[in-house]
Amino acid sequence: MAQAEVPYAAVPRSSTEGRVRFSDEQHGSDADVEDNELFEHPEALEVADNDTLYYGMTLGARRARKGRGFWVTVVSLVVVSVVGIFWLYFDGINWLQRSKKRNVILMISDGFGPASETMARNFVQQTRGLPVGFQSVLDEILVGASRTRSSDSLVTDSAAGATAFSCRMKSYNGAIGVDARRAPCGTVLEAAKLQRNMATGLVATSRITHATPGAFAAHVVHRDMEDLIAEYEVGNYSLGPVVDLLFGGGRCHFEPSTRANHSCRMDARDLLGEARGRGFRTLLSRKDFDALDAHSAALPLLGTFAPSHMDYEIDRDPHEQPSLAEMAEKALGILTAATKSANAGFFLMVEGSRIDMAAHTNDPAAHVREIIAYWDAIAVARAYVDAHPDTVLISVSDHETGGFSVAKQLGPEYPEYLWNPF
Repeated sequence: MAQAEVPYAAVPRSSTEGRVRFSDEQHGSDADVEDNELFEHPEALEVADNDTLYYGMTLGARRARKGRGFWVTVVSLVVVSVVGIFWLYFDGINWLQRSKKRNVILMISDGFGPASETMARNFVQQTRGLPVGFQSVLDEILVGASRTRSSDSLVTDSAAGATAFSCRMKSYNGAIGVDARRAPCGTVLEAAKLQRNMATGLVATSRITHATPGAFAAHVVHRDMEDLIAEYEVGNYSLGPVVDLLFGGGRCHFEPSTRANHSCRMDARDLLGEARGRGFRTLLSRKDFDALDAHSAALPLLGTFAPSHMDYEIDRDPHEQPSLAEMAEKALGILTAATKSANAGFFLMVEGSRIDMAAHTNDPAAHVREIIAYWDAIAVARAYVDAHPDTVLISVSDHETGGFSVAKQLGPEYPEYLWNPF
């Protein structure tokens, strides 16, 4: 009968040596004696005793140890599985939800195009003595462009632009949260609040009832219906309150017409009072704003810091009105504190509203300073993202205003581009 091919140099059973020796080339082999074909051939040597010499235990003891090891592995797996199931049931699901927690900061520079960014960059670079290669906080995060095209005009207004952002669809100029057929469209802010249970906020330097903030919280067929937009913002519609924090101007649309010197409403409804009745804390001044503790402020909040639009940055009295950056920073602090123990984050829209208005009036001095004020707010948001990496920051413009350009040509001949007014 043929000898088994095994990795050992074996001696016959009749030999008095009675032990196994590994050959030199197989001495480091991982082959297991008990698993080898050696045991299938009676003429091969008796290796059970040799196992005792080589492994320090008998073949039976080795098999028993392997059996115990198998059951130890099975029991360990069962214990780990049971512990894992209990952890998931009592705390793990909450942990998994928290790990998916996200914050979204959407910043909108109203009426702001590339030429405006160029002018502001040149202005800051020259007036502050910075290198020619200076980049703004927006330049540093530029990744692309958006298309907000109005459905009924080649020139897009703030209402159609904001509705494109809030509802993800093109609509007509003047549309506030409605589609081209004038039917309400669900907004990203409403989805954040009602589907994701996120805290929500709107911050603007315009009236808080103006086109851009209005398009995230209301559904009206024309942007001039600001009395109705105000009603939406304090929760007077079928979905109830969906905005937890509002900072901006436009107090006149919340005051009754009986207050002739303060109101711009067409009716006698007191929306400030109605807001308080729904749990809102109302802020009416810089003093109220400063007294607000971001770490302990309860939502909802309605802050209107001017009867109409807030002042241009170039005219703003810092003792009377907070800046866009200050409002953004406080809003971020409040929303962070409010969602600290929650499984969902927040959605915050911040608008540099009056960039657009300065361009409409062809006021470059006001325009450039509104842009710089927006940059300051962007810096606040970027610092927040650095400290809270689970936050998404988006900065985008709804449209350009005024056909602004940075150029100079004094005569009909081809110009030399050497203009440097500084």
